[in-house]
Amino acid sequence: MVDMANVESLLLKWDVRQRLVLLETTVLMVGWIRIQAIMTTFGISRAQASKDFQIYQIARPNNLKYNKSAKYYEVGDGFVPLLLTGKTSELLSIFHVPQTPNPPVLSLSAYQPNAVAINPLDREIDLTIFRLISRAAYNHQKVQVSYQSMTQAEPQTRILSPHTLVFSGYRWHLRAYSDYHQAYRDFVLARIKGIPDVLNEVGVSASADIEWHTDVPIHIGVHPDLPANHQQVIAEDYGMTDNQVVVNIKAALVTYFLKLMHLEPSREHPDPKVQQIVVVNKDEIKQYIWGE
Repeated sequence: MVDMANVESLLLKWDVRQRLVLLETTVLMVGWIRIQAIMTTFGISRAQASKDFQIYQIARPNNLKYNKSAKYYEVGDGFVPLLLTGKTSELLSIFHVPQTPNPPVLSLSAYQPNAVAINPLDREIDLTIFRLISRAAYNHQKVQVSYQSMTQAEPQTRILSPHTLVFSGYRWHLRAYSDYHQAYRDFVLARIKGIPDVLNEVGVSASADIEWHTDVPIHIGVHPDLPANHQQVIAEDYGMTDNQVVVNIKAALVTYFLKLMHLEPSREHPDPKVQQIVVVNKDEIKQYIWGE
């Protein structure tokens, strides 16, 4: 028997939470779910799956109702999400769309709704390089690499103190202190040639990386030249308040974020129907944009 007082703590456990997310997603997108879906996906017993359903029903009594004739649970009339927030990225991460070659751990499997996602071309990562750089960052060690910069004709030897691996939305890079530049810089993993040499030397601490530890508020707003009804649509699409939303981004990652959102200055489009959102506080963030 599940104690109602313990439901919140149970939801915080990773394995239970993942199963309940699948349960809720399936019911939300398909309209029904059988206990077997949880059993099969996670390889758990019927008793454990039944306990998961009980936990969920205690937390959200009106979300599920049992259909005796069909022998499954279907969405209740008073459905209110317990774990989902409605963000697109959240939904893409928890169900496998047909075009994904390697589905995530959580998959709706046979209960999958019709959905299609367009992804950018995959960029290859050398897992040996990834592993060695990650180990050096974790253990605060320096690493010597042969790096092919786009400003140099040939690869150059660099001694780096990596502290964070970053995925910018399109590719991986590492944030590191460069002995050569005597500064913290970004290095694209795919441009590291050969096998990095992890040195038996303590790396430069990330504590002095001011741009990494500085949060920059980026004010994103609806393009002011759009018609009022179009402005409302865009504002709702991005969850804006008063036609604006504020995103706090590390100073070192501002340019990557703007590129991802097609908002960097070099790509601004004069047509508001194309450039539907704009950066409102351009002057305040100008110092953090490359080439500015």
